[in-house]
Amino acid sequence: MTASAQTLSGWSAPRELTDRATRNMPALATNGGLICMAWRGLDQDNIWVSVSNDNGHSWTAQKELTDRSTANAPALCVINGRFIMAWRGTGQNNIWTSYSTDGLNWSAQVELQDRATTNNPSLAGVDGIGAVMAWRGLDQANIWISTSSDGITWSPQVELQDRATQSGPAVSGTNTQGGLFAMLWRGLDQDNLWKSNSKNGANWSPQSEITTSATVDSPGLTHSDSLGVFYAGWHGLNAPNNPNIFVSWSTDGINYAPQVDTGMQSQNGPALTPAGNGLLMAFRGQNKNNIFVANLNS
Repeated sequence: MTASAQTLSGWSAPRELTDRATRNMPALATNGGLICMAWRGLDQDNIWVSVSNDNGHSWTAQKELTDRSTANAPALCVINGRFIMAWRGTGQNNIWTSYSTDGLNWSAQVELQDRATTNNPSLAGVDGIGAVMAWRGLDQANIWISTSSDGITWSPQVELQDRATQSGPAVSGTNTQGGLFAMLWRGLDQDNLWKSNSKNGANWSPQSEITTSATVDSPGLTHSDSLGVFYAGWHGLNAPNNPNIFVSWSTDGINYAPQVDTGMQSQNGPALTPAGNGLLMAFRGQNKNNIFVANLNS
């Protein structure tokens, strides 16, 4: 059953995590009751991580992963009990991956030499179906995808020639409804959001435009089984909507509810993940670079 609009828009006041800061949007993923946060450092490009076991209300001390760095935000998902991380490299644009069971101790990084991007990649994992990686191309702006049964070994990249973006796309999935993935992205020649869905992560429905919602950055997207929806968040246009975070939700990844202005402000798009019976949002602050978090129904 889908939760009410009031439940889906009632975010808590944001809480500042004063021990961590970033130049991009952070990443979130939930593995059972454990939430992992990953982000690019502020004064250097290494990736940092932290975990929470109480729906994001308290966090472990930040941990720097000194073996890896990125030029954009990292991506996270969970499949088969593992956290999967993907990111754009520094010094070159190839995508790199790693995995972890606890969100703090990560496998050696692996370079995927067949794919590269100018922005942040996105990941989605669905147990029993597989994982999807989506990213903006390197020499052109089309969206590319790849799939995996375990988040470690990936299929050859496939170009989706019917869609392009100015920023990294967002993907999410659920094993409800027989399995369903959703994709959301910022348009190429204008800033409106576009959407598409897929039953297997490889074959996607035709793109369609959300003419009432626009962004200046990559959106965030997750699925909450307890709320029964795909849930999207994005940074509004600089004018006239100001840098507030807007949200919307959809049961099928195609038909979205009217956007809601949360009143929370950020320099980038937010990250979203399931937390308890609701959701957790994390974002870079508007007037400072520290990471803020807020909860919905959790």
